[in-house]
Amino acid sequence: MPAQIGGRTYSNGELVLGGALVVALINWFIPWWWAYSFNYSSISGLGGLNSSGGIGGLGSWSGWLGFLALLVLIALFVIRTFAPQVLPALPAADYLIYAVGGVFIFLMVVLFLTYAGGVGGSGPGYSAGISIGFFIGLITAAAIAVGGWLKKSDVQPATAPMNFSGYNQAPPPPPPAGL
Repeated sequence: MPAQIGGRTYSNGELVLGGALVVALINWFIPWWWAYSFNYSSISGLGGLNSSGGIGGLGSWSGWLGFLALLVLIALFVIRTFAPQVLPALPAADYLIYAVGGVFIFLMVVLFLTYAGGVGGSGPGYSAGISIGFFIGLITAAAIAVGGWLKKSDVQPATAPMNFSGYNQAPPPPPPAGL
């Protein structure tokens, strides 16, 4: 059911898409992969050195590509929501750009696990694995794709078509007569 916020009615697709974009942006900066090492002497109370660390969404090339795609989708969403006349009509419908962008981000999150995270495991004094940020990344990427698809029934903003021929060009002069 559409919601009315600030005097404007937002469709279900806009609500899902906007929420998923905000959560995905925040999630990109929390750990997606963690590692923890500990010293057994610290467990027995004798003291020791413990360390932990994590890798966020920007910890690999696939994370950076996904983050750039996320920023493009956020910019498109903000411009189309608050200033629809700024951008000209794009070659593809907005819902399709959001849906394909969400699928691309989903693939980049999965590739993050392959290239940045690796295999989790544990052993004497060491433990590593997937963190909650990875799962939130998968869910938000899927929500971006679904929100984009839900926008399919929304009306495209009335904007001028893209014009690659230049602006305010005069037609060429007629050829000379009589030659």
